[in-house]
Amino acid sequence: MTPRTLRVLEFSTIRDRLAALCESALGREAARALEPSTALDEVRLRQQATSEARWLAETAGGLPVGGIHDIRDPVHRASIGGILSAQPLLDIRDTAAAARALKGFVTARREAVPVLADLAGSVVVFPDLEEAIGEAIGPEGEVLDGASPELARIRRDRRTAEARLRDRLDELLRTPAIARMLREALITPRGDRYTVPVRSEFRHQFPGIAHDQSSSGGTVFMEPLAVVPLGNRVRELAAAERDEVVRILAALSGAVGAAAGDLAITLQGLGAFDLAAAKARLSLEMEGSSPRLNAGGALDLRGARHPLLSGTVVPIDVRLGGERRTLIITGPNTGGKTVTLKTLGLLTLMAQAGLHVPAAPESEVAVFPQLYADIGDEQSIEQNLSTFSSHLAAIVEILRALADHPLDGSRALVLLDEVGAGTDPTEGVALARALIDALHNVGACTAVTTHYNELKAMPYTHPGMENASVEFDEATLRPTFRLLVGTPGRSHAFAIAERLGLDPRIVAQARSAVSRQDADLAGVFQSVAAERDALLREREALARERADCGRLRAELEAAARRLEEDRRQFFERAQAEVRSLVRRGRQELDALLADIRARPSQDTAQRTRLHLRDLADASDAYAAQGRPAPPGLPPEDLRTGERVLVVSLGQRGIVHAAPDSHGEVLVQAGPLALRVPVSDLRRLPPGEADAPPEPLPAAGLGKAVTLSATLDVRGLRAEEALLELDKYLDDATLAGFNRVTVIHGKGTGALRQAVAAHLSRHPEVAAFRLGAESEGGSGATIVDLRRP
Repeated sequence: MTPRTLRVLEFSTIRDRLAALCESALGREAARALEPSTALDEVRLRQQATSEARWLAETAGGLPVGGIHDIRDPVHRASIGGILSAQPLLDIRDTAAAARALKGFVTARREAVPVLADLAGSVVVFPDLEEAIGEAIGPEGEVLDGASPELARIRRDRRTAEARLRDRLDELLRTPAIARMLREALITPRGDRYTVPVRSEFRHQFPGIAHDQSSSGGTVFMEPLAVVPLGNRVRELAAAERDEVVRILAALSGAVGAAAGDLAITLQGLGAFDLAAAKARLSLEMEGSSPRLNAGGALDLRGARHPLLSGTVVPIDVRLGGERRTLIITGPNTGGKTVTLKTLGLLTLMAQAGLHVPAAPESEVAVFPQLYADIGDEQSIEQNLSTFSSHLAAIVEILRALADHPLDGSRALVLLDEVGAGTDPTEGVALARALIDALHNVGACTAVTTHYNELKAMPYTHPGMENASVEFDEATLRPTFRLLVGTPGRSHAFAIAERLGLDPRIVAQARSAVSRQDADLAGVFQSVAAERDALLREREALARERADCGRLRAELEAAARRLEEDRRQFFERAQAEVRSLVRRGRQELDALLADIRARPSQDTAQRTRLHLRDLADASDAYAAQGRPAPPGLPPEDLRTGERVLVVSLGQRGIVHAAPDSHGEVLVQAGPLALRVPVSDLRRLPPGEADAPPEPLPAAGLGKAVTLSATLDVRGLRAEEALLELDKYLDDATLAGFNRVTVIHGKGTGALRQAVAAHLSRHPEVAAFRLGAESEGGSGATIVDLRRP
């Protein structure tokens, strides 16, 4: 980037604005030294650091960069053996504390701000130095008594000596012989001596040493001889205190000097953090965003605004690069042509410097190794350069630079304002065409502004070129500052002249003087503009229709979400009712089991089974609420061995017995034998009937229970064991088990006998025996259950 390019695009103004947002001199220095980078990876890291700093500003109050001082000079003096005073040491302590707080703040958010966290790795913390300075120097810059035991002792002795001295002086002031010679009964320090005001006429009679006198000469300030030894002691202690303070400051300065290298690295990191925080503030002020980046020379700015314009700024959309490498911008004066060029160039510089740009988030910016701009009038009287010569000299430098780096030609951005102006129009047009051709042929991304009609025709004969214009409202004679890509502009000189009241005859004469070719070309441009306006209106209508479709789709999606939520709530209510039913069933089951134990009979057992079946049917009815109806009809004439689908469980099974008098079929589903109503079965198609049955999940109260074939009651008392055994046998019967094992252990045999006695009376037990040696021996009982 040449200094001329940075100057004409006003990048220094952006740097000054950035520096004003920094908290420290280190940050301001880094801001004013900021340069655009030409390396894509570095630009990406810079952009990400700015985005992370902005995220912190929006979510966590921003980077804590307060309390940072520029301590480079005192650190350097300490590194070469100098002794620092208290205030520089306090600044070093505050900066070390700021570094510690900043590093902890960023490190705690490492996952969210990885780039800033890596930068925090360069920040060194100095807890020992920070603590040593804090313990030795007070907030007002005074060396504290606790800085060293020796300093505490000296100051304690000095206070004692000063108290004795004042007591002795007070005693002398009360002596009549002394009091009559004094102007006032006061103790007045003179330098490091304590004196009393003696009348001048008693100067030779007063026993003491004169140290000063009043301006009138009527009072002499004398130190009584009686307190001279005490005064000498105070001065000795004061000198010792000064020596100890110097020793303490020297020790602290030595510690700073020893850490000078790490402090210098930390200061660089702190300056970078302050700059990142300022970038985030600038992004928020400009309502900026991080653009997408590429190295292919493609610019696509959406809603771009020049960051240095105040008031209401009209955003522009502009694309450059790729298939459209050259943009020729035309239109009236003060219409915004030059601002468009500066916006293109300045936003590119800002992006390459790691700054967010005032444009829509979907904007894209290329990282250009070369960026050249010739904008404005830089004529020089000293160098005898006219406007034309100044522009041409700048263009010559640009062409030479592109020739020196031919491989980067396709990654160069060139911005030329009023190309070919300032000389004879015919020659200016020819020169402008040749310059645009040359830049276009080397592949540079080029944007130029012009008033020449002849240049507007180039895009129709040169692939990769495009016209653009700044819109002008002829009714108000004001520019709208909108950039219209694809349409050449007009100067509107005749319309402006008529609106401003120029004699119509003069305007007519001027129009007649325009050549036929120019008039035809203007007519073509005007018809193109009319066609563009029609297309724009059609596009806006399509956009409205698309918005309506999007709104309708959003409403439909919202309705679908509400329907899904209603369905979810329905099933939650159904599940709650099922759980309530299960709780009630368990309570009734416990009551029935208690009744069985009290009155064991076959009738009671039969009533229990019927009641359990009723509970199971009611549970399945609740579970089936909201379930879609299964396809097909219940099968008829089921045969043993036929494969069926149990709808309520979603499982395949095999028919073991034909329907009984209750319309129920015995089905083997996995390890469980179930009695299922015929209405809950569907005959499987031949292809699915050959597939093995799937494992049966725990679903459907009374239809299947995930249950172990072994019950372990060891460690329980007999009453507890029998209660567990009752529940287990009921569950095993409902699950269709034929044989189960009860482990009671050997022990004294009391629990085994209680289990055997209970099993002998249980209505669901067909037979039982002690286990064989391989089945647990006398520590287990094998129970055969009655078949349903």
